Amino acid sequence: MKYSIALSVIYAVPLQSSYADQSGAARLRALKGPKATKGPKSSKAPKTTRKPKSTNPPPKSTDNCEPVANLGSTNVDRYDYSLSMDVDDQCAYSLSFQMKHDPNLPVATDPFSQCDPSIAPPAIASDGLPYFALRWAWESVPAYVKKATGIDHISVDFNPCGHPPFGVFTVPHYDFHIYLVDPDYRSCMTCDKIPGTPICNPEAQTTPNGKGFFNVNTIISGPDAGKPANMPDGFHVGIGDFVPLMGGHAWDMENQPNAAAGKPWVDPVWVMGPYDGTIVDYEPMIPLSFMTGTGDKYYEESLTYVGQSINALPTKFSASYDGTSGYLTVTMEGQSDGC
Repeated sequence: MKYSIALSVIYAVPLQSSYADQSGAARLRALKGPKATKGPKSSKAPKTTRKPKSTNPPPKSTDNCEPVANLGSTNVDRYDYSLSMDVDDQCAYSLSFQMKHDPNLPVATDPFSQCDPSIAPPAIASDGLPYFALRWAWESVPAYVKKATGIDHISVDFNPCGHPPFGVFTVPHYDFHIYLVDPDYRSCMTCDKIPGTPICNPEAQTTPNGKGFFNVNTIISGPDAGKPANMPDGFHVGIGDFVPLMGGHAWDMENQPNAAAGKPWVDPVWVMGPYDGTIVDYEPMIPLSFMTGTGDKYYEESLTYVGQSINALPTKFSASYDGTSGYLTVTMEGQSDGC
């Protein structure tokens, strides 16, 4: 469903720094900061041990926040997850994360009986949760990655049943939410939900936090008037896709999968996450079929944005699956805000 909602204006100021006079390798070293000790090289980026001070705007209200623990597990070890980043001489970044599917996670084999939340009691999976329950796990990125890209943390979210729209994304898949806001801010992204669903009610929001879901920054004049800003052309915001603690969802609905029309979901899909007049996350959604099996798979897509005011948004993303090792590598390229 196409939907037009409240207007908001965002102003972005380009950052300036001495990195412009350094080589790509030197810039990356500067972003990382001085090394305390030398050690063996590793493909994994160093983990932060201290939580950085929040640089996000304060939430509209702290009266309606949930515990940060509700964002899921902070342990992504089950996926053998790792992260790496390069910055070249032109201040262009290439950020990659690698992981593999955990075969111990449940996968729905009978969606009509296992994935229907109206059935009581619900079908319980091998991990003790209903099949349709949320399985989120996240990890903060190192400070130098945040400085270069604006990313705060990445959440690896597995959906054994998939999720609506029906016949579009209702197959087992991963949502890789790449958040530009910190966990404390997300914990205050709450709303009045439609009874019996995990979805924000578009017709009844009683808090500033809930109303923020329906404040989408929209271009107000010119040839792109009416389009959501900081999103690829052709993206539409789903009225039924505002999820507490997560944000909104917008994607190219004209070219989405359609199982009923013989167009099943095969390749990754890029999704943008609006909330309160800005973009709080972006998301490659990848079906489980793409990242399992013995055959190699590859997908890439170039990205441009209408009304762009967030400079470091990726201009390209790719997903590569190695059928021998079972690892998925997701790479995003863009212009660093650290230069």
